[in-house]
Amino acid sequence: MSGIELRIRKLFRGKRNLVISALDHVVEYGDQPGIEQAAPAMRNCLDTDALLLPRCMLRRNWELLAAPAAPLPVVRLNWSAAFYYPLNYREGFTTLTTTVAEAVQTGAGAVICSLFLEEDNDRRRETENVRLFSEVVREKERLGIPLIGEAYVVEHQEKTPEQVHLKVKRVSRIMAELGADLIKTFYTGERFHEVVENTPVPIFTIGAEKLKTDLDVLRKARDSVAQGARGIIFGRNIFMARNPPALIRALNAVINADRAPEEAAAELER
Repeated sequence: MSGIELRIRKLFRGKRNLVISALDHVVEYGDQPGIEQAAPAMRNCLDTDALLLPRCMLRRNWELLAAPAAPLPVVRLNWSAAFYYPLNYREGFTTLTTTVAEAVQTGAGAVICSLFLEEDNDRRRETENVRLFSEVVREKERLGIPLIGEAYVVEHQEKTPEQVHLKVKRVSRIMAELGADLIKTFYTGERFHEVVENTPVPIFTIGAEKLKTDLDVLRKARDSVAQGARGIIFGRNIFMARNPPALIRALNAVINADRAPEEAAAELER
C-alpha cells in the first residue's frame, strides 16, 4: 500500500460516502459572506470529513483541526483567473500558488488543483494548464499525498445540460488519467452515473450555485450518491446555511444512513 492509498483510506475512515466542505473561496476572490472570519466558519464545519482551505488559513488556524476526529485539511494549490468573479474573468489562466511540499509542511492531508480545458480553443493556455497539473501530480506522488482534481466548467450557465455533462465526463477522465486520485466536479443529473462509470477514481459532486433551501441541498446530495458519487464537496451550501452543524448531520444521515431528504429537512426546522 502506498502513502497515497493509506491517506485515502484514512480520509474515508470506513465511511461509505463523505461530507466535505470548502472554505477556499477567499483565496480566489477575497470577499465571501460566511467566511469573513475563518475560525468561526471552520468551527461550524468541524463535523465534516474534510475541509478545503487556502494554505495560510490552515497555518493561522491549525489548532482547530488538531483533534483526532477533526476534518482532514485539504489545501488548494492553484489560483485561476476564471474564478476571479469580481472582474468577471472567463479564461482559465492558472498559476500554482502553493507547492505540494508547502501544503504538507502546513499540515495538509491532501491537496486540490483545478484543470481548465476546452475554453476558447486556446491550445497554448490549455497545454500550459496540463503542464502545471502534471507538475503537481509528479510532486504529490513523490510525497505520497492524495490529489483531488477539480473539473470545473466555468461556462456552465452558457452551455446546455448535455454539453456540461459531456465536458464533465471528458475532463474528469483526463484528470484521472493524468494522475488525480479523486475528482471534484458538477453533478449532471440522471446521467451522472456515466461520468462515474467513465472515471476510474472516486468522484465528489459540488454544490455550485447557492441552493434555495436545505431540502434542495439534501436532495442534491442524495441524488449524487444514488448516481455513484462517493460524497459531496459543498461550500456555500454548508457554511452559509442557517445551522451548518445540523445540516452536516442531516447530510450524513441522507447519504450514509439512507434517510429521506424530506425527513431530514423537517428535523432541521424543529
